[in-house]
Amino acid sequence: MDIYLMRHGETDWNRIRRLQGITDIPLNEKGIEEARQAAEWLRDVPFDRIYTSPLVRARQTAEIVRRERPIEIVETEGLKEISFGEYEGLICQKEGYNIPDPEFPRFFEDPEHYRTAPGGESIQHLRERTLRFVHSIMDDPQNEEMTFLMTTHGAAIHGILSGLLELPLKDFWSGRVHKNCGVTKIHVEGGSFRIEFENKTC
Repeated sequence: MDIYLMRHGETDWNRIRRLQGITDIPLNEKGIEEARQAAEWLRDVPFDRIYTSPLVRARQTAEIVRRERPIEIVETEGLKEISFGEYEGLICQKEGYNIPDPEFPRFFEDPEHYRTAPGGESIQHLRERTLRFVHSIMDDPQNEEMTFLMTTHGAAIHGILSGLLELPLKDFWSGRVHKNCGVTKIHVEGGSFRIEFENKTC
């Protein structure tokens, strides 16, 4: 089995580092072009099914990458982005920072001590949720010879990877947030997996 994890294309909120979480923001023109380039790069990959977060930016990415191929697209809450609760729509970069909690940057810099946003989802819950979904695909013997695309989000991808690798929470990001339309390929065989490449773009 091969699983291709892909982050969605760029949105206007990505550009100005406004917290999106589960807020439903569409791709911008650059994001659409990124998805088109990814579609060209992956045009010969024989996907059997596409799973996507139900958020429009991920769904749009999935539809663009599918092209004209008769492949089913299945929405799942398992690939949805982490919720930032009351902080969604606020800006997390230094210029224009307006999040009430001055320690919010721990989400990226010190995830082990991140304080979950009011009304939001914890990093640990995100990891459990996304990993549970991916294991449901990996552990199904009917999927043994299949190839899947999963279009999702930056934190969700790290939830999956850090969970599979059993990393401590402090190493949740294990590098940096994946690029828009960055692809990670996981090969699953005989009950084990290997990451063939990570965060690769066309």
